[in-house]
Amino acid sequence: MARKKKKVKKAKKPAKKTRKTLEGQDSIHRTRMRVMGIGGGGSSIVSEIAPQVQKVDFVVANTDLQALRQAARTMKTFHFGQQLTRSLGCGMDPKIGQKAAKEAKPQISKLFKGVDLCIIVVSLGGGTGSGAAPEFARIARDLKIMTFGIFTLPFKFEGAKKIQIARSSLKKLMPNLNALAIIPNENIFQIVDKKTPIKEAFSTINKRLAANLRGLCEMVYLPGLINIDFADLRTILDGRGKLAYLNSSSAQGGNRTEEALAQVLRSPLNEYNIQGAEKIIFNITASQDLGMREVEQISQAISNFNRRAKIIFGVSQDNSYRDKIRITLLALGCGKNSKPKTRSKPELAPEPEPEPEPEPKPEPQPKPEKKNKKKKLKKTNSSSVPIVIKKEEAPDKALTRRNALDLKKAAEESEEEILAQEKKWDIPAFLRRKEEKKAE
Repeated sequence: MARKKKKVKKAKKPAKKTRKTLEGQDSIHRTRMRVMGIGGGGSSIVSEIAPQVQKVDFVVANTDLQALRQAARTMKTFHFGQQLTRSLGCGMDPKIGQKAAKEAKPQISKLFKGVDLCIIVVSLGGGTGSGAAPEFARIARDLKIMTFGIFTLPFKFEGAKKIQIARSSLKKLMPNLNALAIIPNENIFQIVDKKTPIKEAFSTINKRLAANLRGLCEMVYLPGLINIDFADLRTILDGRGKLAYLNSSSAQGGNRTEEALAQVLRSPLNEYNIQGAEKIIFNITASQDLGMREVEQISQAISNFNRRAKIIFGVSQDNSYRDKIRITLLALGCGKNSKPKTRSKPELAPEPEPEPEPEPKPEPQPKPEKKNKKKKLKKTNSSSVPIVIKKEEAPDKALTRRNALDLKKAAEESEEEILAQEKKWDIPAFLRRKEEKKAE
């Protein structure tokens, strides 16, 4: 008899473990940040930053196809304006860059799909970046995407035309951006020597920008002991056209807090600091050895710039930092050419100096009364009666001042009248009566 084959029971596959989710956990939104370089200069900056920053995707947009081909393969590229520019640049004509961006509006809108915060990087002064960037920002605003612009301005030796194009583009950009940071290329000489090769000099700026963006990403993505999320960042960025200050610095050693604080409060690339800032958000990243005293020292120094500012801060712990500390600071509503407060203790206001006692004014002395002096005329030999000028004879005396000739003439007339009277008095009375009767 043939043996019956035993049925081999197949081993049951282990059931897939289903992760238990808390109520509402599926609705947690993962923040998506995108850095976009527009034009030749902006694309070059982003291409160098991309390998140094994680958890953020990068896009370069340009009308120049040859420049796009030089970008890293890991980056997304966006080519636009082919028919208008024939895949070339805009020849320092921003109107061509603006028109090319308008024609590509549907494709540009797709670049902002699902993005929470877009950081636009442009070297202003050329045709593509200066002309197209305002259109990119306007499309993002219509889609209600938060935007933060980082713009470099031309060197002075590049000419007045480039500077004019850059400033004109800034005016168009500001109403469509939530915040913007401005970096004049001229400030590069504060961190590198003038003999430094140009490629190395620009690379130095790009490394600083990469460090700032890396600190901003840590602020949003790295879980913290005092956590900062995108809702906090959105609160700070809310508004339009605010001048922003973004800086991140790190230090290690015994004086790490003082060194990092001094560096983060003064960026050599910006012409302004956080003096008078309306909104401030900063994050401290360190290992578990971070002390409460260090947190207090950093917070106090930053809040001294404006105690009325809205301030949000976070603390992240990362064991890879060990004896190191990093401070990332973002401030909005900053003012140009402002000086930070360096004093640690409030200074007392100086006592007001006593006002000098007013000197006593001399009492007004009464004016002497004017006496009506009667001018006497010289006596004549024929009469002892003085000649007096009556007020009736001189009605204009108070108004018109008489000279010596007028007075002499008046005196002579009066003298003639008196002489005529005296002649009458010399005639005997009976003869005067006869003459009077004849006259009648």
